[in-house]
Amino acid sequence: MSSFKEDLSAEESRLEQVSSEVVQFALSNGADECELNIGAVKGLSVSCRDQDVENIEFNRDNGMSITVYKDKRSGVVSTNDLSKESIREAVLSAINLAKYSDPDPCSGLADKELICNSFRDLNLVFENNVDADYAASKALELDKMAEEQKVEGIKKSDGSSFSSYLYTTVIANSNGFNKARSASSVSADITLLGESDGKMQRASGSSLARALEDIYSPQKILDEAFEKTLLKLNSRKLNTGKYNVIFTRSAVQSLWGNFSSAISGGTIYRNRSFLCNSLGKQVLSDKVTIYEDPFVLKGLGSRNFDSDGVRVCASDIVKDGMLEQYLLSVYSARKLGLQSNGHASGTHNWYISFKDATYSFEELLSKVGEGVVVTGLMGQGIDLVSGNYSRGAEGYYFKDGKFVHSVDGITIAGNLRDMFLNMEAMADDFDERYKVQTGSIFIPDMTISGN
Repeated sequence: MSSFKEDLSAEESRLEQVSSEVVQFALSNGADECELNIGAVKGLSVSCRDQDVENIEFNRDNGMSITVYKDKRSGVVSTNDLSKESIREAVLSAINLAKYSDPDPCSGLADKELICNSFRDLNLVFENNVDADYAASKALELDKMAEEQKVEGIKKSDGSSFSSYLYTTVIANSNGFNKARSASSVSADITLLGESDGKMQRASGSSLARALEDIYSPQKILDEAFEKTLLKLNSRKLNTGKYNVIFTRSAVQSLWGNFSSAISGGTIYRNRSFLCNSLGKQVLSDKVTIYEDPFVLKGLGSRNFDSDGVRVCASDIVKDGMLEQYLLSVYSARKLGLQSNGHASGTHNWYISFKDATYSFEELLSKVGEGVVVTGLMGQGIDLVSGNYSRGAEGYYFKDGKFVHSVDGITIAGNLRDMFLNMEAMADDFDERYKVQTGSIFIPDMTISGN
């Protein structure tokens, strides 16, 4: 019987062969250049509710996106049917579409000198051996443990799930690049309902990893769900005013997501960012450095090449507050007169550091003294062009470094440019479940609207 890795290697080779044939067919039918992306996924997800299996979903899917270039005109066609006949029809359709598109001097493949030709083993694939019975047992275990532990303030479980997937992507183009990349993922989560004074609150605990052995224990997942749900109970608004704010959990991830969007090449060349013309300028507090490392073993943002086939590298995105580079694909780089730096697939593993201003979370609370810890954000009140920022928020109010009461129904307002420049300190509460490794961030004197 063949092994898991032998089967995966054979499937990657098959998809690479399909890719090679597509490229050659496109060139032989009049395309100047061709690139394609194949995405394949297989796996399952099981969800439970009220200590019973609610849904079992199996997924085995393939898709291909083909782009052809003719006289700097492009045509793009996608198909979920990877039969030879369907693929050839898609290629011919893309070539035909290219005839009617406008020429674009920035279109086309990555220059050959940028193409990745060295591939590290990043330890992204694991034979996790998760079948429906195993996934159901793990989801049910979370649901039952939540019921059995009978934590005061917790009304019931609102559902749990367990999933396991294997993803394979092939990037190929007529400049000679043709490479498959596979990665596995396993996840577990539970959502709890809490109740106080007739008011319901909901929060979750979760785990995400490449390998089954790295998934958190059920108790650790539950403890997170208990803590986050109980923290929301008995919440109330604050009076409108200026407050010290500490962004933590998903809220701080959202902030760094805003920053990466503001420095993405597509946003910059369209002149849709408040950080246009900021290369070599201060964009964050001078205490802050962002280091990107695409080569972390098991990393959630690890890769050898981006979706253009361009090699990636470890480097500083921001050094001592100064912007070192935009996040550039081949196309956005050409639009800006620059060179791609391997970010057609977005960011890789980011590591945020604060020089002489990193503390434990408890020390940070004590240092700040009084303010609001924001654990979650709602709404879409962000204008990247101006940097204006307005989001609904929840969390808790603290004084003398201690929790006072939960907070919801508030709105935080400011400007992202000022927020990034005014970051004063960070906690060391990093969360390995995100590809941005950051602690909680302290920003002083933010406007909060409440009562």
